[in-house]
Amino acid sequence: MSHDDDRRVSKRYDWQVRDSASRTRDFYKVSNRRPVNVNACLKSGRILTDQGERPLVYRVLDDIEMGGSDGKTEFAEGIVTISVKKSVHDRALFGDGRSRMTLAHELAHGVMHAGAPKFRASGAVGATSFSITNALESAEHQAKVFASAFLIHDKQAAELASAEEISEEFGVSLQAAQIAFERLCREKDRAISVERVMRMSEEVQKLLSPKSIEPKCLPDPCVICENKTIVPIGAKFVCLTCGNQTDRPQDGDR
Repeated sequence: MSHDDDRRVSKRYDWQVRDSASRTRDFYKVSNRRPVNVNACLKSGRILTDQGERPLVYRVLDDIEMGGSDGKTEFAEGIVTISVKKSVHDRALFGDGRSRMTLAHELAHGVMHAGAPKFRASGAVGATSFSITNALESAEHQAKVFASAFLIHDKQAAELASAEEISEEFGVSLQAAQIAFERLCREKDRAISVERVMRMSEEVQKLLSPKSIEPKCLPDPCVICENKTIVPIGAKFVCLTCGNQTDRPQDGDR
């Protein structure tokens, strides 16, 4: 994929893109679906963009008409139009992972990237030259992150044991599943490390904190409550039971 297939867009960190994908899942009420029916989402006639809800036109065109692009997203007069090759649409219906990613990729452009048309080149794989040097402002990088997050629900995927299981459960390519699986493993390892550091910090704090000193009571009983709970505090003597305070242990006891 050449630089011409990519565009500079507003900077977004990957976690921000995943948040946008999560809001889009909620918008289409597919947060707990696996796999997500992305074809149905595109045919719903509406889309939640960064500028608000907009009409969505989804066009399935002959492969010849689309030429060298698997998908294209356009913006005009407040309407988002997403066009895809018929072969891509049909394969997505039958669960082809790459085709489903292509549809989610175009949905990402519609949600986040108003402006110039965005194209998904046929057979596009890997990163663009622009996304390698400036991923945070790359439309293609953001769309790739969005597509994965839209189709793969992190909390559900984290319960699975392998990339193969993620691929099967969420209907994505094994490559996309492997990337998601490795990221989730890294995040799990970081969470474990943070928990370990916090636990060590608490243990150190306990070791460094001053030991509490139990007050030593005098052997004589209090003249008020008769409990042997009188302790010296400065120049005074106080009963811990009744609170009686005197200048001497047995004030008035001659």
